[in-house]
Amino acid sequence: MAEDFIQLIANAGVLIQIRGKKILVDALHNRYTEVFSSVPDDLLYKIAHGEDEFREIDLLVFTHDHPDHYSREWTEEFLKNHLNTRMISPISDFSGERITVLREPLEEHFLNGIGIKCAKLVHEGEQYRDVANYGYRFDIKGFHVTVLGDSGPENIPPLFAGADLALYNFPFVTVMRGRKMIGELNPKRIIAYHLPYEEKDVNGYIRAALRSIERNGYGNASALWKRGQKEWL
Repeated sequence: MAEDFIQLIANAGVLIQIRGKKILVDALHNRYTEVFSSVPDDLLYKIAHGEDEFREIDLLVFTHDHPDHYSREWTEEFLKNHLNTRMISPISDFSGERITVLREPLEEHFLNGIGIKCAKLVHEGEQYRDVANYGYRFDIKGFHVTVLGDSGPENIPPLFAGADLALYNFPFVTVMRGRKMIGELNPKRIIAYHLPYEEKDVNGYIRAALRSIERNGYGNASALWKRGQKEWL
């Protein structure tokens, strides 16, 4: 069986490969944003056309419709070339048997052998309070992974607690309310992400995340910020 890993695409985009299942989260976007990195065109092409490790994706996931997480054009291209992939998100650009559009505050699904608990969470920032942002708890043959989208580090429901692996936006490890939330959720392992590539990190987010992980004694935590960077599980 293939080895288990989390691979960074860009920003909050990752490929999750665990126990023979592949989940692609927030990994198809190329619109320019001032602070965070978009997915390079050559990498977008590889993902959309199923090259190398991007073959046979079981589940395509988006947490919300923001330009640093989602591109309609590239998602359409991906779906044309991955006929067995199921897609789940709150975005209603696509429809059909393979597409699950989230509408309720809490939903549960089982797609391509993966159990999914979905909860609508409040997006960080007052200007984004009306954005439909979902968090997910994936059950991959008994291994539980949580992804929270761009939710703020507070008021996360208990269904996201106790995960084997939690992918958190980097403020969870850099700000006090985020560290408090980590204590309440108590995951076995943490990966901090939603960081720009190093050449675009004008605000020093990478250094802040790494220093906070070290200073606060998070022996179970690491961070993703390099294209193609992998954390082995």
